[in-house]
Amino acid sequence: MKYLNSNKRVLLPVILGFTLISLLFIYNMLNSPLQSILIAKKEIKIIENTALVDQMQLTKEQLESCLDPGQEPTEYLSIVIVTRVDNYAGGQQHRLQNFIDSAYILAEKTKEKIELLIIEWNPPSNKRKVINAFRFRSSKYIKYRIITVPYSLHQIMQNRGNSPLHEFEGKNVGIRFARGQFIVCTNQDDIWSHNFHNAIQSRVFQKGVIYLQHQDHHNIHDNLPPSIVNLEAFPDDEVIYNSCKLGEQNWGNYTLPPPITVTARNRNQIENKTTTMNILEVADQAGDFTLAHRDTWKIPRGYREAGGVAWMDIEFICTAAWTKGIPIVYVKPGFTCHQEHANVWESNKEAMNDNRDIDMSKIERKERVYMNKDGEWALQDYDIYEQKLGCIEFQGGLGW
Repeated sequence: MKYLNSNKRVLLPVILGFTLISLLFIYNMLNSPLQSILIAKKEIKIIENTALVDQMQLTKEQLESCLDPGQEPTEYLSIVIVTRVDNYAGGQQHRLQNFIDSAYILAEKTKEKIELLIIEWNPPSNKRKVINAFRFRSSKYIKYRIITVPYSLHQIMQNRGNSPLHEFEGKNVGIRFARGQFIVCTNQDDIWSHNFHNAIQSRVFQKGVIYLQHQDHHNIHDNLPPSIVNLEAFPDDEVIYNSCKLGEQNWGNYTLPPPITVTARNRNQIENKTTTMNILEVADQAGDFTLAHRDTWKIPRGYREAGGVAWMDIEFICTAAWTKGIPIVYVKPGFTCHQEHANVWESNKEAMNDNRDIDMSKIERKERVYMNKDGEWALQDYDIYEQKLGCIEFQGGLGW
């Protein structure tokens, strides 16, 4: 007992001394420059005024971190679109909001990790930026990133017809930096169908395959078919979700059709139309949905960059199927519905990519190859830091 009492007398001052030193250390940490740095790092993630987000100056290391796709995917799916706030075709504000909400609904209902990657191309100087103009809701299943290609980059790139936005160059940027195992390139006017919800939930997609879908022509404005929808502004989630069913579902058991043979031959020259399809029938609306594994996208080196609109989504399928031998799966009914709007880009003929001298049958016979040069696509040949490429990643939602 004397021995224990003696030890207590020795240990008590030691414990008190250690406690005092620990308290002093914690106090110094809270008032040290290091703590100020930690607080600053935490505060940089809180944007009090989204109207000033474009004034944020990232260091080169911060930009690289924001852009980093990672050696391994961190999400199951990356959704890539290219846009700018210019009221494209009128009513852009509610069509794009419906698209953003549709991505949120997809994540919430499938409970798969999804990234919505928006390439904001050449944003107008007198308009709000995307992050300051639209609602992004928080979910543990979805993350948002916006990569901004500024005017300084846009003006030094090849440009046909003085187009303010380069869809395919922008989608290539998304392909390069996406963090998803699978990447789907689509457009701001689309809504995800129940088929796509089921396919994501069923995890049916595979590496080494390119997936396309049927979607009706966008020049239909009356008596709309099922894959063209006309949603009013401010619909709730159930209205958005149920606006694009495209068939009954056996949930969790979605089945894809087998790959098809794609040919440049006319439809009346095709003997077995169930296994072989004309390229224009298969890829007509490929700009609204093309999905592949992140590594598969890079085999044809993305979309060929020529500075114009139209055609390159079709040519990409020619290159993938015929030059690179990648299997094509064509799904009908499809994975998206297109929100109806006026046809605008067709009126600017000068902005269209020139395909007059391209003979698709020569690509099919492997006599001609149309691809980007290695290292010269998706801004790989530009100094993106010096040209002030922007990047921000966020969770969405409101905080207080």
